[in-house]
Amino acid sequence: MKKKVRFIVNPKSGGTFGAKFSERIVKQNLDLTKFEYDIYVTKYAGHAIKIAQQSLIENIDIVAVAGGDGTQNEVGQMLVNKPITMASIPTGSGNANARKLKIPIDVAKSIQLINTGKSFKIDALILNGQPFFMAAGIGYDAKVVEQFNKIPFRGVGAYLTGVLTTAFTYKLPHFSIEIDNEKTIETEAFTVLITSTGQLGYNVEFSKNSILNDGKFEITIVKNFDRSKVPNLIYESFFGDLASQEMLETHQVNKILKIRTNKIESIQMDGDYKGKTNYIEVICKKQALNFLVDKDFVL
Repeated sequence: MKKKVRFIVNPKSGGTFGAKFSERIVKQNLDLTKFEYDIYVTKYAGHAIKIAQQSLIENIDIVAVAGGDGTQNEVGQMLVNKPITMASIPTGSGNANARKLKIPIDVAKSIQLINTGKSFKIDALILNGQPFFMAAGIGYDAKVVEQFNKIPFRGVGAYLTGVLTTAFTYKLPHFSIEIDNEKTIETEAFTVLITSTGQLGYNVEFSKNSILNDGKFEITIVKNFDRSKVPNLIYESFFGDLASQEMLETHQVNKILKIRTNKIESIQMDGDYKGKTNYIEVICKKQALNFLVDKDFVL
């Protein structure tokens, strides 16, 4: 019996990048002797969630997400602790999950991976009850994402525009960070990043010790720094070693994280703006999502 593959396509993902996915490419690269498929195109924010829910009811074997990290988040949150495997067809801007799991960024090659790949369990982090799989943040980075949503174009240029328009006017909040109900850190900071992967999109790595299936996660505190160094920080993010910069302070969380701020702050999850709050609580569900990777993939 053939396995069932459902492609969930975000046509707006990555701007013009989304045009790289087509049914023609599916027919050329998916092994149709092993798989049958259908294609659903999202029509509004949150539509991928409903399609993923329906996929569970219909006992789909593999849900292949043609989109970016935000679309994968919508689908993935429905598949936590479920038997369906999620595959990534990276057509977004940052594609952090795909890069971390060594998924080909090329659409045709990522579809070919469905033919030969294996299911690999990764952790799901839960922030105020909502799952994410790459990174979340409260503070400046989330403010950048908020600004990104207002920019009429996509890609790395849009992110840099958000970084530069926000960096010199952002007022630092005070963070009270409680780790595992044992240690509390009081500090002013630009942002606090929470991750099991150690990176954002575009291979921007800010934590070198993250393992995405060990049931633990890391926080990286971006402390105050001379804002005239923002261009240098951008360079280190893409071409250097951001994780070693002195303004970054990383801590491991084994069980639970609680963060309070002295003012309402923006939050982001997997690169999508999620509103504002002054309190977040994060836990980890170990190896809760089945993700399709290359048959030879190892951490």
